[in-house]
Amino acid sequence: MFLKRHPWSLVMFSIFVLYEAFIPSVNAYLLKMIIDGVLSTVNQLNLLLAAIIVPAVLYVCVQIFMNIIYSFYRYVHLQFYPKIKSDIAGTTYHYLSQHSYRYFNDHFSGSLSKKIFDLCIGVEALLQIATHSILPKVLAVLFSSIVSYTVHPLFGVMLFLWAITYISLSYLMSYHSERLSYATSEAGNAMNGKLVDSIVNMMSAKLFANLKHEEAVVFNSINNLMEKDRALQWYLLKANCVQGVLIAILIAMMLAGLVYGRVHNIVTVGDFALILTLSSAIANNIYNIGEEILRFAKEVGNCRQALNIIVEPHEIQDKPHAVELKVPKGKIVFDNVQFQYQNAEPLFENKTVTIEPGQKVGLVGHSGGGKSTFVNLILRLFEVNNGRILIDDCDIKDVTQQSLRMNIGMIPQDPSLFHRTLFENIQYGQTEATEDEVIEAAKKAHAHEFIKNLPQGYGALVGERGVKLSGGQRQRIAIARAFLKNAPILILDEATSQLDSVTEKYIQESLWTLMQGKTTLVIAHRLSTLLHMDRILVFDKGKIVEDGTHQALLEKNGFYAELWRAQVGGFLLDRE
Repeated sequence: MFLKRHPWSLVMFSIFVLYEAFIPSVNAYLLKMIIDGVLSTVNQLNLLLAAIIVPAVLYVCVQIFMNIIYSFYRYVHLQFYPKIKSDIAGTTYHYLSQHSYRYFNDHFSGSLSKKIFDLCIGVEALLQIATHSILPKVLAVLFSSIVSYTVHPLFGVMLFLWAITYISLSYLMSYHSERLSYATSEAGNAMNGKLVDSIVNMMSAKLFANLKHEEAVVFNSINNLMEKDRALQWYLLKANCVQGVLIAILIAMMLAGLVYGRVHNIVTVGDFALILTLSSAIANNIYNIGEEILRFAKEVGNCRQALNIIVEPHEIQDKPHAVELKVPKGKIVFDNVQFQYQNAEPLFENKTVTIEPGQKVGLVGHSGGGKSTFVNLILRLFEVNNGRILIDDCDIKDVTQQSLRMNIGMIPQDPSLFHRTLFENIQYGQTEATEDEVIEAAKKAHAHEFIKNLPQGYGALVGERGVKLSGGQRQRIAIARAFLKNAPILILDEATSQLDSVTEKYIQESLWTLMQGKTTLVIAHRLSTLLHMDRILVFDKGKIVEDGTHQALLEKNGFYAELWRAQVGGFLLDRE
């Protein structure tokens, strides 16, 4: 797929491969002609010049032309490999980004990023080994065997059979090398994932006085990688020893055959030099082929390990003819929905819920009751097992995930920011927003006040995941994003939980303004924030057990009333 995008580069590589393969035989044969010409015209200067002038000029021309071809090859190399790596990185990242929410929860982010890097480097190495090492040298052996055959059939046959034996043994040894390389790459990715995870959570390690524990965890993964790599390198060493013995056997055979042929006048001095030169060149080429086959197998193992994780079928995919979602009203319907996590109890068994356009609905219940799952299903971060979820009478499975999420604004409880500027993080809500629009959104979220007091203002970097900001400041940036996005459906997940009481008062007023005309779902443990909701859904153990207004639910004196009475300071206490 990637190579088809660069046909002219492939043509140039093919020309170089053929030329590089042909050159050793041509050089050796021209040298033979020069030597035989010199020896056959001793003390005859005129005849000597006539005998060697053509092969000598050709020999020089071949060297010049080889330099020209190699310069072209380097130029194509510089043009081709950055593009192919860019294609691979971009395509792989795009494929990876289409994976589900569950996928990213199950894999280390550091490990995934390393796999993309390994794949780019691995594919480049595979192409270089194939086009610059293995193919030219294999063809060089073939051409050398043909030239040797013209001197005496025995030399050509011996050379060809030996080469087949050598390459076959190297190929067989590459199987075990590839398996060891796969294990080494897997250990390397695991180590990288552990290392990134430990660094990201270094503050937790310090606060819990567990630095030694973290060192042990990381060192164990490092030692595992070291053991896997040692096994691979030890096997490669043994394989190289076997290849070295085979090389020595070739030189001994060819030398013995040449001595015998010279003694019996079967070969000339030029033939002797030709065969010996070709044998030495082939020995070097074949040894390199053996090493490159093992290296090729190692890179295949690295690439296969990366691809096994990255090129995994997507759990949630758009239908082939999915349409763009349009939300003129914002009506949400759960139609006989059933969902369950892997190996868990079913949630929302055959549940039907209708949220009318513009309704403001509170979601309450103990942690783990199903509130977050409810909104995640609307966002299609998980796929329902049965039933349908409709937005304005359109099944969310029939629309693109991109258009679905474009129409839903989300303010999470623990917002994650990019290690970019404050301006870029707010603008993420609407990437084409102007500077004035970004600042206006920040003002509505009461973030402008603390931003303008920073030395770099909106140009300040927030650190990885926003670590340079307080929890309340991160939450205000997330709220500013939602103001900027201005989607017709709004989801608030404890959106003001990390704000002080004074700031929360202003933010609540701004959020209420933002909610106007929007279908809004509000997850809250502080039940007092839901007093003015049009409706409250009460969750318990994956089921919606009550549905009504705050006053109606209190009068019902059921589960919601129990939660209300259990509050201390306006917060909901979880059950033991």
